[in-house]
Amino acid sequence: MSKVNRIRSAPGFSLIELLVVIGIIALVVAIIVPALGGARIAAKKTATSQLLTQITDASLQFSQDSGKMPGYFSPSEMGQSTNERQGFTGMENLLLDLIGGDAVVGRSGNAGSGDGVDVGPLSGGLSYNGKASNVKVDLNLLGKGDRVYLQNAQDYLQPTDGQEGTQAHRDFPDIVDAFGSPVLAWMEDPRGPREPTSLEEFATEDSDDDPAKFYWMSNAGWLQSDALGKIGRNQQTDSLLYDPGLAPETLSAVLGSPNFPIPNDLPDGTPLEDVRPGASRGALVIHSAGADGVYFATKDAGARAIGVDDPRNFLYGLNFFTSPPTQKRRTDSNGKITSIDVTSGFDDMISTAGN
Repeated sequence: MSKVNRIRSAPGFSLIELLVVIGIIALVVAIIVPALGGARIAAKKTATSQLLTQITDASLQFSQDSGKMPGYFSPSEMGQSTNERQGFTGMENLLLDLIGGDAVVGRSGNAGSGDGVDVGPLSGGLSYNGKASNVKVDLNLLGKGDRVYLQNAQDYLQPTDGQEGTQAHRDFPDIVDAFGSPVLAWMEDPRGPREPTSLEEFATEDSDDDPAKFYWMSNAGWLQSDALGKIGRNQQTDSLLYDPGLAPETLSAVLGSPNFPIPNDLPDGTPLEDVRPGASRGALVIHSAGADGVYFATKDAGARAIGVDDPRNFLYGLNFFTSPPTQKRRTDSNGKITSIDVTSGFDDMISTAGN
């Protein structure tokens, strides 16, 4: 028999053998693809964590040099109700100090102000005390010059889709995390009460009336978006932080330190809404939405873990009590009274600076 005939007569794979091979390949792909996806997410989390640390480190350096935390406009100005329409965000305010020292070229509405776009939280450029307060910024000078605290800023600066507000603020470059969502900055108002007597004194919708520590309006440009960032997430329907009317409850849960509750003895039966933060997480809180692109998402595993599916129930007191209707003091595996950090189960990432 010739060599050719011997080759032709060699048996091939049977149908069963082919199906087995295909099944093995499919199984390997099913194992590898999620693992690769998980590795990519882990790498983006690491990159985002490093970015948040860079921002807080730069803020602390600015504070050491200037004697104040960064932010061209005060927390009270950022918290004005006019900022809901303006959409000037807390991070944009920080960037004016961290990378924009030479980019601010004049005051809005002032004769002789340089060329640039008008940015700021105040409608018509007028502050609550009647003084011109918005500024003109040359966007081409951001990140340039001698007064740049956030190094390599151009690597993560870009305008972000979905910002609500003026065109100038939509054009203003923002710091975007590794997942493609803008990073929030919450700045504590030093005018706020040292020891809040209510949730409203810790955080509130705006600064038009009595001062608080934090104001929802300082990030209205992002929180009221219905298609934010690279993946176009709807904050209005998906975020626990969307509703400005619930700012005392939701912002207290996020920005209040879980280590210093008032009252500090927390007897059984204490209503969740009566537990308030005795201190904030920091004078500056930097906040990434994480992989899902939503700031404290209603469908996040962290929300399910604490029994919250409605922003009205996202309360600071959940650090110490289980959710209603059971509502008991949290205990560890040995039955000893303990507490949690309600933000830790979410995929959001937070970095803080200052006391």
